[in-house]
Amino acid sequence: MKSGIARRLVMSHLLTAVLALGVFIAVLFAVTEAQAVAAGQRADHATAVRLAPWIARFYRERNSWEGLHGMLHDARQVPQMPMMRAPLMRHLPSADAHLRAILDQPILVFSRTGQVLAAHNVSERIIEMRRGDLEHAVPVGDARRPLGYLFVGSMVQPEANPMRAFIVRTTRTAAAVTALVVLAAIAVSSLLWTRWLSRPLCALADAASAMARGEYRTRVPVPHRRDELSELADAFNLMAEEVGAQEETRRRFVADAAHELRTPLSLLSARVEMLAAGVYAADDAQWGALQAGMARMQRLVEDLQTLARLESGRFSVETVPCDVRELLSRVAAAFEPAAAERGVRIRADVAAATIRVDPARMEQVLGNLVGNAIRHSPEGGIIVLGGGPAAREGWVELSVEDEGPGIRKDDRQRVFDRFVRLDDARDRSAGGSGLGLAIAAELVRLHGGKIRVEDALRGRGARFVVEIADESASTG
Repeated sequence: MKSGIARRLVMSHLLTAVLALGVFIAVLFAVTEAQAVAAGQRADHATAVRLAPWIARFYRERNSWEGLHGMLHDARQVPQMPMMRAPLMRHLPSADAHLRAILDQPILVFSRTGQVLAAHNVSERIIEMRRGDLEHAVPVGDARRPLGYLFVGSMVQPEANPMRAFIVRTTRTAAAVTALVVLAAIAVSSLLWTRWLSRPLCALADAASAMARGEYRTRVPVPHRRDELSELADAFNLMAEEVGAQEETRRRFVADAAHELRTPLSLLSARVEMLAAGVYAADDAQWGALQAGMARMQRLVEDLQTLARLESGRFSVETVPCDVRELLSRVAAAFEPAAAERGVRIRADVAAATIRVDPARMEQVLGNLVGNAIRHSPEGGIIVLGGGPAAREGWVELSVEDEGPGIRKDDRQRVFDRFVRLDDARDRSAGGSGLGLAIAAELVRLHGGKIRVEDALRGRGARFVVEIADESASTG
């Protein structure tokens, strides 16, 4: 897979380069050929202009055209074109061959009456075509009364342009060499770039495979440069930390759940064995103890199911406008008997406010907080239920304050975790399942609110605060 990605990247770069070079070379050939044809035509016209006086002098010296064809056939006696006197051409090893190729081209001379005086490398068909095109020829002698008409090279026939062939051949050779060098350079640079690019991707793939094998401590190195690859590495490492934390939480949850179930089961099993052995009498007290143990197990299992549904996202709330005073009054009335049994009083201190919540679920949240406060309040203590506008504008604050031992600041962040044992004063043996605060936190989160714990306003004790958006502010 790794080599396949690198191979495809290199091939895509080479294909792009080939297409770009193909377009460039096609345009280069088209422009070069057009320029070569134009340059050849200008050179042939310049050659004809230089040859015309020589041909006119030939006629005046002999008063005849006889011998002109043979003289033109001998290229060494023909005057050189201006470009042939260039220093570059004189120093080229193949200058003689190029000179011969350029001068050994079609030459056609007509008399002023249209008679062919000399024809070099010209077919009869071309002669007849040019006989009717004398206005495009170079006049020999006086232009007002010419002795004849001269055609040279591409003036005779467009394809007879040695300069064009030479330039095009040279351009093709240069283009081929350039294309090979460019493709080789692109292949090497693409291979190096692909390896540089694929190295962090390969490391990421290896780390993902390790994560799939359960190695949740796996991390990928983050490149020093800040780009998409470094962001991807950061995101993967963050995901790995989250997955590792969730896996650790799951393992701890399973271990804690097993421990919490094992304790009441062991007690129930021991009590049943004692009853069977006759150590304990099967009276109402023993049956009541068995029933209490079973009830505690049932509450624990129900809390585990509720928490699992909350954390899996399969739990929904149906929110409606709810009066805070009515909500807290129902909670206080529901827990009055339990509080009286422990010698604890419940007092409400609520201001007028409206929140949008699921009443049953919010009562469950407050019920968990009040039940927790009752279990840890001393006899004669007072639990205060508060409600009203929060310090944060647009929010309503619901609070449950007790006079218990309180919670240390270091423990407040994890008090909402599952099965957390803070101290002996808040031990689960007091009757809780150890999941009430975790369930409360999840339910508050589903309502879009926040929950926290702080010191009691009256000094000793803990104060749990739930913040929910104000219904009147949200609708206004």
